[in-house]
Amino acid sequence: MMSVSHKFSYRVNFVKPSPIRTLVSKISAISATRKVISFAAGEPDPNVIPRDLYSTILGKVLHEETKSCNYSPTEGLPSLRRSIADFMWRYEGVKTSEDNVLVTVGGSQAIDLLGKLFIDPGDHVILENPSYVNTIVDWEFYGARLVGVGVDGEGVDTHGLEAVVKRLLSEGRKVKLVYTIPTGHNPAGIVMSEERRKHLVEIASRYDLLVVEDAAYNHLVYEGSYKPLSHYDKEGRVVYVGSFSKVLGTGLRIGWLSAPSEIVEVVKAIKGPSDMCAPVPMQLLVDRVLREGLYDQIKRRAVQEYARKRDTMMSALDEYVQGAAYNRPRGGMFILLKLPARVDSEVFADMLLEKYGVAVVPAKPFYLDDSGRSSIRLNFTMVEMDEIEEGIKKLGLLVRELS
Repeated sequence: MMSVSHKFSYRVNFVKPSPIRTLVSKISAISATRKVISFAAGEPDPNVIPRDLYSTILGKVLHEETKSCNYSPTEGLPSLRRSIADFMWRYEGVKTSEDNVLVTVGGSQAIDLLGKLFIDPGDHVILENPSYVNTIVDWEFYGARLVGVGVDGEGVDTHGLEAVVKRLLSEGRKVKLVYTIPTGHNPAGIVMSEERRKHLVEIASRYDLLVVEDAAYNHLVYEGSYKPLSHYDKEGRVVYVGSFSKVLGTGLRIGWLSAPSEIVEVVKAIKGPSDMCAPVPMQLLVDRVLREGLYDQIKRRAVQEYARKRDTMMSALDEYVQGAAYNRPRGGMFILLKLPARVDSEVFADMLLEKYGVAVVPAKPFYLDDSGRSSIRLNFTMVEMDEIEEGIKKLGLLVRELS
């Protein structure tokens, strides 16, 4: 067969496979031959997702909605967009309207569409360091120059972020976006303080920046209560990217963005030719969950179950893992574990999987520098409760072997 690689677009030079999806494929292959305890997922527990309820609702949807298997408008069903606007007011304290809401195929599509809209090759984009690896991979594809700013227990270092902005602007660089996961950060598991949320919005106003707020984990909070950045935004500088994946189920693939109409209209034009619309049966399912008041009970059960799993994992780490540092996440799905400095996380993850049948995610790809070389990401939501202690005990054994 002839090769066609010489006909590829120059953009192929920026293509990188998602490290997470590559790892998931490897874990799946090994799981087919022996038991694997996986802390690698970034998903809800399938036994917490109310599949029987969804089955009933979908049966009604397919029976009652004559256009349930036809296209919707590119921006999403009007009824769902109204429901999302109501949802944002009720749960986030953010006033928006259906005209400012665009339904996407998960939050990931919203992030990709914003990359298409805003990023020209060579534009500088500021992210937390670490940050969500798929955003890193996606926006690098569009030629973004990504600049990382460190995080601590209170979220991104906003004073450090402002210093980076000043430096880049003084060098004549074009800085367009700041991307942040303020609640339940992936992979760090941290929650940004209210003071820093306000400061970040002030910085965006002062230096004419846009902020992309990834709110994927806003509704998995175990301690405290937090307002999104959008709540503090009075100028339309924050683009809110929402997702129902982490509470209702990742396979539903229903997310959205909420933004000024100027942004929504252009994103709609970009989105239409590529996918026409998000899956209509899933739009109708989520709409009914919201309109019939079912979201509260689904969320309540998820938060209760995942808080128990988090606490179980924290207790196991305290008992079995010495010489490593880790945080107590107040939201989200992850614990970031910093191994002894001499340990390479990618080597560690391979050894842990091959020798002990335990899967973790090396955190290095989440970082924009080498500071994550010895860190791994642990998921506590999808693993079975009775496997957590066993898996962490094996993890601790390998830490001792390599220390």
